[in-house]
Formats: sequence, structure tokens, C-alpha cells
Amino acid sequence: MKKKHFYINQLQIKKSLRTKIYEFLKKEIKKEGIKKKSDEELSNIFNLEFDIKVSRKTIAKYREELNIPSSLKRE
Repeated sequence: MKKKHFYINQLQIKKSLRTKIYEFLKKEIKKEGIKKKSDEELSNIFNLEFDIKVSRKTIAKYREELNIPSSLKRE
């Protein structure tokens, strides 16, 4: 496999994961009740559901990109 193809495949995987995280965050935050989920809780749920290790910081980064406030500021 050429290096160029390797990088293109890695970029596609990264974009795919980003999309998966975006959809997950929108879905999970939409179905929250009174108790709002922290980034740590969202990370743990994502890791269990998709069997992919994603850190709390990554969840926070993508949540902010979606302009979703932290659990303390969500209504």
C-alpha cells in the first residue's frame, strides 16, 4: 500500500469517527432527562456502545464544536 493511500484511509476513518461522535452526542443529549450527563459519562457510554476508546476531552471538544453547553449549563 502506498503512503498516500494510507493517509487517505486514515483521514476517512477519522471523519467517520467524528460523524459517529457527532450523531451520538446529539442523540444522547436530546434524550436526557432532568439529570444531565457529564462528558465523562458520555465518554463511558460511547465506549461501551461502540467498543471504541474515546476520551472525555474528545467528547468535550466535539460537544463544543456542536455548540452544546456543558452539563452544568444545559437546561
